[in-house]
Amino acid sequence: METNSKYRSRKHCLLLYPLEDETHKKALEYIKTNYDYAMIVHDKDQNEDGELKKSHTHVVLTCSNAKWNTALAEELGITVNYIQKCRDFEGALDYLIHYNDDTKYQYSLDDVKGNLKNKLMKFINNDDKDENEKTLELITFIECFDGIISITEFARYVAKIGYWSVYRRALSSYHAMINEHNLKYTTSIHKL
Repeated sequence: METNSKYRSRKHCLLLYPLEDETHKKALEYIKTNYDYAMIVHDKDQNEDGELKKSHTHVVLTCSNAKWNTALAEELGITVNYIQKCRDFEGALDYLIHYNDDTKYQYSLDDVKGNLKNKLMKFINNDDKDENEKTLELITFIECFDGIISITEFARYVAKIGYWSVYRRALSSYHAMINEHNLKYTTSIHKL
C-alpha cells in the first residue's frame, strides 16, 4: 500500500498481514469490536508470474466522526502506511471480492465479514438491474421458499438486499403472493 500523507476522513481502507504481524492481528480484533467494518482475507491473489501473493486482509471501516489517519494508526497500534483514505466507498467494498474485475480471483460474498457486508450486498444487488428484474427475483424467492414466510421475515430480507423501494411500491401484491405461497405450502403439508 502506498504511503499516504496525513488526511482526515470517516472512511478508511486498510491492508493488513495478521499471519505475519501480531500488531495487525490485534488491530483486526480491535476493529471488530469498535468500528463498522467489512473485511476479507485474500489468500488466492496472484502476481504477474502466476505465483500466489502473501495472504493479506483488506478492511473497509467507517468512523462515527472524521478521524485523522495518524490517530487511527495510533489507536490500532499499526503504522500509518497500512491505512489509506477511502475515496470511493462502493468501489472499496466491491474490491473486497474483486466484483466486476475478471482479471482477478473472484472471492465469495460469504468470505466477507463484518456489519458493512450488508452495504456490499446492496451495491451488488442494485448493480444494473431494473425494477422488473428485481421484482422477478423477489417473486422467485417467494415461490422457491421452503416453508411458511412471515411478512416480517420477507421485509427484513428485502431491506437487507436493497430492494425496499421495489417492495414498498407493490406492498399489497407481495403480501398477497406470500399469503398464496403460505396457503399452498400448508395445504401440501396436510396432504402428506
